[in-house]
Amino acid sequence: MTIDIKKIQKDMPLLDKYIYLNTAAASAMPQPVVDAMTSYIQKQASIGPYLPSFRQETYENIEIVREKSAILIGAKKEEIAFVPNGSMAVNFVSGGLQWEKGDEVIVLDTEMLSNYVPWLALEQQGVHLKIFKTNLNYMVDLDKLEKFITPKTKMIAFAHMSNASGAIQPAKEICQLAKQKNVLTLINANQTVGLIPIDVKDLDCDFLLTCGRKWLRGPEGSGILYVRQELIQTLTPIMIGWGSTNWDYRNNDYSFVTTAKRFEPGCPVIPSILGLGAAIDYANDIGIHAIHQQVKLLTTYLLEQLQSIEGIVIYGPQQVANRLSITPFNIKGISPDDVTNYLAQHGVIIEAGTFMANTIMERNSINKMARFSPHYFNTFKEIDIAISLIKELR
Repeated sequence: MTIDIKKIQKDMPLLDKYIYLNTAAASAMPQPVVDAMTSYIQKQASIGPYLPSFRQETYENIEIVREKSAILIGAKKEEIAFVPNGSMAVNFVSGGLQWEKGDEVIVLDTEMLSNYVPWLALEQQGVHLKIFKTNLNYMVDLDKLEKFITPKTKMIAFAHMSNASGAIQPAKEICQLAKQKNVLTLINANQTVGLIPIDVKDLDCDFLLTCGRKWLRGPEGSGILYVRQELIQTLTPIMIGWGSTNWDYRNNDYSFVTTAKRFEPGCPVIPSILGLGAAIDYANDIGIHAIHQQVKLLTTYLLEQLQSIEGIVIYGPQQVANRLSITPFNIKGISPDDVTNYLAQHGVIIEAGTFMANTIMERNSINKMARFSPHYFNTFKEIDIAISLIKELR
């Protein structure tokens, strides 16, 4: 399937002023996503949120989005919970499992804060957090991981793709190894859902999460948590509310619903969920496989062009086959903030920071890095413009 870049760019008002190369942080929403949200908000403002027929229609639409979300990642709708961000999804799992003193959790040394600190906090319960060191290409060596797992290991939690290296981990193989060892797996797919095809049944993971605001190009405040159906009732929700709970008032008792909706305690963030549904439709219309292939081409081209810059240091896997889009770099003698600020002054948006991946900063003896992360709506010409601007700083 060929991507109609002209049509896509017509759906992006931002392109009148900017070249946007920062999807790893959050993407620019296409106009149909904005329209889905504003249509609901305008209707709600016109008739109020609780006209019975409108409320019924709204909640039916939420369930349609739940079904779309499930199909997108190869799950059942009963396995999908809506969450406002990926961080909360991690906490629903880390806080909901039953832990015993001495249990171990393995995370990679490339994780950012939200898939590191929630597991670190479990040390207060006697859980031991173990940090697995990735290889020189920021990749998991499966043989070494197998030796790292012990009979006490209960969970391996890892990012499918690192936000500060661009390394794509062998997720299926990690999950297969974990399954053989009777270890649970959680995949942080914030940087891959909407960018590459995802099938949780093929991956055979136990938990998977993603926010909607990155590669799906959905709104802020949207996201999904997948929980394998057999595990749903083993997780105790860390929040309780009318959306997730059955209340037996007369007997002074309560129980949680038996689907992943037990992780939706209160009123859903309706505009964001409807926007997420529109974003999924938009991605499906283009085709996730087509998106993946286009971004692979852009990544290869970006790396080639960056290497023409004097003094550049590119972080992440050396083999382009092991990385996608996310391309962190520094230029000797120029601060990453100066790079991003200069580009912004000329209408090109990238980002500089630690990306809360402190272990990667420490590993490279740096305080910050700049980062490109093109998506399918970007072009080779836009990359050329960005590279030319950086060269002006030399």
